[in-house]
Amino acid sequence: MLELPEVEVLRKDLEKEVVGKRIKDALVMTPSVVTAFHRTRPDFSKLLEGRKITAVRRRGTVLFIDLDEPRTWIVDPGATGSLHRATSTEKPGKDTHWIVTFTIGGAIHGTDPIRGGGGRMGVVPTPDTLALAGLSPDAIDPLEDNPTWPDFLQVLKAAAGPLKSVLQDETLILGVGEVYSDEVLWEAGLRYDRQSHTLTEQEVRRMYRALQEVMHAAIKQRGSSLDEPGQEESIDEDGVSPGHIRVYGRDGRPCLRCRHTIVKTKLKKRSVTYYCEQCQM
Repeated sequence: MLELPEVEVLRKDLEKEVVGKRIKDALVMTPSVVTAFHRTRPDFSKLLEGRKITAVRRRGTVLFIDLDEPRTWIVDPGATGSLHRATSTEKPGKDTHWIVTFTIGGAIHGTDPIRGGGGRMGVVPTPDTLALAGLSPDAIDPLEDNPTWPDFLQVLKAAAGPLKSVLQDETLILGVGEVYSDEVLWEAGLRYDRQSHTLTEQEVRRMYRALQEVMHAAIKQRGSSLDEPGQEESIDEDGVSPGHIRVYGRDGRPCLRCRHTIVKTKLKKRSVTYYCEQCQM
């Protein structure tokens, strides 16, 4: 499941690999990948082919790949998608939805194991990227914006509802999904269903610090769901992978802080949640 840490790792990898390269071909096998931005697949390809990549940016879980004209290639991998480096002659796998090749060799394959997946992408005028990507201009990116704890306090004041829902609300905070919302709340010692308006100043500071620490620790470990050669996940003695995941997926196992059993539940019958009943209050 791609959340902010995984996409930040993708951004860093792409920045090293593709900046300065010129695009030779853009092949889209799954039409739904581009229909949010373009009428047809050739409409997309014509805008991308022949262009040179000048920068790779990120906002939340969306990548913005700037071109050598005032246009940007938006790539939203989706919850289960990924981007893979490949040779220009490598055959696409069954999960490949699009391929972009470069004039000096090499290619990027957009993959997604979900049928009909592949995320969404398009080439749009650079000034319109945030609006066309559907991102709120007021939402904070925990890494890109480097918010202070008073900034975070203002976000919580503007919110209303359970803390897990607040963390996952893309109009408030970008890039935090089911996995890292649980990790942040466990690190902060706060329950998933605690109402945001009930937090004390000390608890806000704890939650803010947990958000920063969890995001940076995940990036250091290259996220929790990258599927690239040489990046296989390691399994610990409790069967949990990778090591920086402290609570998500650990139901029935002892809490790594208090040894009480981790519980799996659902928030509003929809969002899967893992937490410790003993030390999250």
